[in-house]
Amino acid sequence: MNFVMKLTKEEILRIVKFYRDYASDSKNESVSFFAKTEFVAVTVYSSNKVMFQGEDAEAEYKMWVAMLHYSDDHISKKTSTTIEKETVQDYFLESIGSDEVGTGDFFGPITVCAAFLDYRNVEFIKGLGIDDSKKLTDEKILVIGEQLIDRITFSLLTLHNEKFNDLTEKGYNLNKLKAYLHNKAILNLLEKLNTEPPVIMDQFAEKNLYFKYLKEESNVYKDVVFKTKGESKHASIAIASIIARYAFLKHFDKMCVDSGYSLLKGAGKEVDVLTANIIKDKGELYLRKYAKVNFKTLDKAKSILSDLWGIRLNYYDYCYIITYEKGDDNFG
Repeated sequence: MNFVMKLTKEEILRIVKFYRDYASDSKNESVSFFAKTEFVAVTVYSSNKVMFQGEDAEAEYKMWVAMLHYSDDHISKKTSTTIEKETVQDYFLESIGSDEVGTGDFFGPITVCAAFLDYRNVEFIKGLGIDDSKKLTDEKILVIGEQLIDRITFSLLTLHNEKFNDLTEKGYNLNKLKAYLHNKAILNLLEKLNTEPPVIMDQFAEKNLYFKYLKEESNVYKDVVFKTKGESKHASIAIASIIARYAFLKHFDKMCVDSGYSLLKGAGKEVDVLTANIIKDKGELYLRKYAKVNFKTLDKAKSILSDLWGIRLNYYDYCYIITYEKGDDNFG
């Protein structure tokens, strides 16, 4: 069965760019572009009609219907196409999502992931049930994350604690570091792809401020859509969030082993007490390898020691250690 769409010239250019690596010659004079993949043939006619044929014709057609918000009166109602209008309304839209983890944790690194949701993986992603990644438990993240890293194309960056502490002491604030990491992850991922899909980021700063943080960078990817609570609106961001969290958890578990302490995630009173114990046992400098020392947690821990100097603080907790058999260097 054939599936046909009538599109604007701008939209046809998007389709041509998407399938250009599969382009072939056509003897039909009315055909302006023809491409054939393993499962679908795409024909663009000079009349601005696009026809999909083959085993995956219906799936390809539905993908573009979603991406272009196509309807029978599509041309008359829609005269322009922008990323903001076309790419942020469909949860399973083919796109790059970018998110970060660890910025609110005293212990542990910051991990940033940019992940590409290929429409061919949509059914796989639907089966994982990741509609809101923030609601997933760490145990679930570890299970789903293992599946994602074997299936999804992504770029992952890790800012370890010692480097974070060095940079913040040089005047870098948290949002500037996040902007740098997101931009770098996006650029790295785009180098792996033969297409340039929409890029959607979980917003942590206003758009103008985000690019202000990057003003000293020579290579900045600017075609970014910013969405608050993006992981609940776009699967690509949810995927990025899960992979970033997965990497954070792997690093965190390794830190528990290396430090000899049952470290805690997040920040709060229990983290303050644990930090005081570590300072008393190992000294303040020992924390630089495992913690973000610009957090107020450090001052609170010192206050605890000052109030209870000479008293051994009792703290008991257990860290669930999980061995990463594939080698933790994948997330360095």
